[in-house]
Amino acid sequence: MNFDNIEPQGELTEEQKKAIELHQKMQKTVIISVTAGVLITLGLGILTVLLLMKFGVFTFNRDAFKKTETSQTQSKAADDGTIGVLADSGIENKLKALEKVMASYYYGDVDAASASDAVCKAYIDSYGDEYSVYYTSDEYTQLSESITGSSFYGIGIYCRSQDDDGLLVMGFTDDSAAKEAGLKEGDVIISVDGNDVRGLDSDSAITYLHGEDGSSVEVEVVREGEEETLKYTVERRQMDESYVKYGMLDDGKTGYIRIKEFNNKTTEQFRSGLQDLKKEDAKALVIDLRNNTGGVVKSALEIMDDILPEGNFGGMRFKDGTREEFKGTSPQKLDLPYVVLVNEYTASASEIFAAGVQDFGAARLVGTKTYGKGITQKVVKLDDGSAVKYTDAELYSPNGNVWHKKGLEPDVEAQLPEDATEDTQLEAALEVLY
Repeated sequence: MNFDNIEPQGELTEEQKKAIELHQKMQKTVIISVTAGVLITLGLGILTVLLLMKFGVFTFNRDAFKKTETSQTQSKAADDGTIGVLADSGIENKLKALEKVMASYYYGDVDAASASDAVCKAYIDSYGDEYSVYYTSDEYTQLSESITGSSFYGIGIYCRSQDDDGLLVMGFTDDSAAKEAGLKEGDVIISVDGNDVRGLDSDSAITYLHGEDGSSVEVEVVREGEEETLKYTVERRQMDESYVKYGMLDDGKTGYIRIKEFNNKTTEQFRSGLQDLKKEDAKALVIDLRNNTGGVVKSALEIMDDILPEGNFGGMRFKDGTREEFKGTSPQKLDLPYVVLVNEYTASASEIFAAGVQDFGAARLVGTKTYGKGITQKVVKLDDGSAVKYTDAELYSPNGNVWHKKGLEPDVEAQLPEDATEDTQLEAALEVLY
């Protein structure tokens, strides 16, 4: 019953006076209760904020009330490839909060450097790109040696990552310690000195195979037909060796050049081999890119420039739609008929080479469909010696075709059975030439 709009008419009765008095008391009680509730809620809110600020979960940013143009991570890359990052992101704040909680309450000890590397690896892995990788300082040193072709010590294999299965052994170097120890092509390495390499990219996994000259490493492999895994102890040796193998075939008229890998030494080795074959009066040429998983794009383009006429060699398409074209500048081209051998492990820089040759109509591809890695990665070194490799562009051929996750179809398909006693793909290549 609302008494606020009732106007007394003449003298009030005792019952009316008591009702009005009771109503006034109820109003005062309600006002006091509401006020107390507001004050208590406000006090609890302030206390909660203070506690969150104490533990670093919440920070008060005065600049939040200022008008800003952007709120993003800024970076500055130096000429030597190092990068310094200035960040004020939600991820950084959360990591700081987690660090404070663990530092204050975690019972055990922790290796700060290892923890930092683990966090960085997990962050890059969260992008879901198998080719984007964080490298520790030691891993980046090993990667740099592999790319530049400088001397290092390993077990003498060519391999590639088989996703979660391990490292597939695809071939052996000259004087391979692994081959001498008993490893075979097709073996899959699953651990190195007890370190599980399944799920690692090739560059990260092979760092476990490298070490000091003369030291030994134990590798555990899975071999088709064997029920249990096999273990081999292999000596590490210097691996400053040739990345190009060449010679005249038995017919006495065909030169053969196998490019095992593209790196900073490959171009000169290819040029030297081609010159020697011409001196031996080669009439035609077979360029073998089978099991070549790629390497340095620059090296592949340099060799293409040696054998193809000048023009457009394809290029890279970036996230923002811009492109970087590959251009051939040399007016010379290979003056011998040739074919290019490819298979399911011909990938990346090797596919750039094969796509260029195919689109120019300079030679025919013989073998099986290629792997289908039509993207490129860039490596950025960080200030502490670690590095990150990330996918930065999609590749396209001179005719504008892309082959990522599709591969390149050979002009002439030729299989090489596992039990073959002769190189049936090489024989098919010779039939194309003659």
